[in-house]
Amino acid sequence: MMNQRITKPYIQKNGRLTEVSFEEAFQYVAEKVQTAEENQTLVMSSGSYSNETLYLLQRLARTVLNTNALGSFDYYRRGTDFFADKNDIVPFAELFQSERYYCIFEKHIVNDYGDVETGRAPSLQTPETLKAVLEILHRCPDTPRYWFNTPDTLNITNYYAFFRSVNRYLIQHHLEKGIYVEVLGKNYGPYKQALLADDYEALLRKNNLQDTDIKLFVEDLLTVSTPAFIVWERWLTEAAYHELENLCMLLDIQSKPATGFLTIKGELNSQGLHDMGLFPQVAPGGHTLDDAMRQKMETVLGTPVCAAPVDVPATLDRAGFRNVLLWNALNADLPQDVVNQVDKADFAMLHTAYLPENADAFDVILPANLPEEVSGTYTDTAKVPHNFVAETENILEYNNLQQIAKIAAPFGFTFPDNKDEVFLEYISFMEAGCHSSERHFFR
Repeated sequence: MMNQRITKPYIQKNGRLTEVSFEEAFQYVAEKVQTAEENQTLVMSSGSYSNETLYLLQRLARTVLNTNALGSFDYYRRGTDFFADKNDIVPFAELFQSERYYCIFEKHIVNDYGDVETGRAPSLQTPETLKAVLEILHRCPDTPRYWFNTPDTLNITNYYAFFRSVNRYLIQHHLEKGIYVEVLGKNYGPYKQALLADDYEALLRKNNLQDTDIKLFVEDLLTVSTPAFIVWERWLTEAAYHELENLCMLLDIQSKPATGFLTIKGELNSQGLHDMGLFPQVAPGGHTLDDAMRQKMETVLGTPVCAAPVDVPATLDRAGFRNVLLWNALNADLPQDVVNQVDKADFAMLHTAYLPENADAFDVILPANLPEEVSGTYTDTAKVPHNFVAETENILEYNNLQQIAKIAAPFGFTFPDNKDEVFLEYISFMEAGCHSSERHFFR
């Protein structure tokens, strides 16, 4: 049954997956998860869903399932600091005005999706954010590019050590400048002190570099008034991402148009995972889930909200979740300890468009819409929302939103089940402004 598109639910009966009605599947899920205690149910999702679906999913978890154990496959064990404020990111439109692109993704990787030299069309599997970057590269053939890991450039395997080496060099040689160092940057003093205390030679050795390599790179970077770092996000650790942010602040890069950094995310709506609150410490709107935010959610929703702290990776290490609900429409790769937890859980449910190889490991499988079958909003890397209209017919009896609402119904909850109502609900958690108190931290 691998790679078979499904349109009906399946339940394990007598040791085999058996097709059943949606109503039977929804009732079965409710029966299995209703007795779970706080944070005993794990809910994880890929980024192949609309903002509306992701929002309802976290609402289902926190209000109906009494769990704050949320996560995504793409950011599992990677942290949640890959979602910079939109004011710190180079907008796609401004990249056309940048003087040089520093490309932290290799040419051969890009050419697998669409040739940057010839303009060959991207494949159907190309992430939407990468399609946009490819389009910019195609339209700006004369803009110089610095490609890492080519015969004529630096060979970098540890970007954290590289960016930290660059930042150390800048500060040691008094080359830092601008409003972030002088006024706006927070925690600059402690950061500078810690950086200068680092073993610089040890940082260089992690990439087999010499001080002269860093010197030449910095000299090159300083000749460009509007540099843009374009980053394949999956290549960076959270620490490397922090050092890239620090670099941009040290050189006053983020304060000018057409300069800064833009991260290419791995899935269609990776940004939406954060903006809709699919992490234990993140609320809808991308805000920290503190007591004030929990109270606001409870006021808006009119129901208690589970915001209890939970360490998802640590709980998975001991296979400590009783129930596992995975929302994985396009069969993104699952972390191995999530697979192990599925095998050991009392109940496991999968939401997918195609049956995976390990389909028999799940007690219930619900059919998912493909992204092109539903309308809604998605958020790009620069945190700009886009409205999408379905391109093909929905072939399911209940779409993704309706399925979540149906799962909530046996518990006595009434969820909105159309994109417009969900949109109006989740934008109530969006707050205007740049929130400067939360920005520009040297880390």
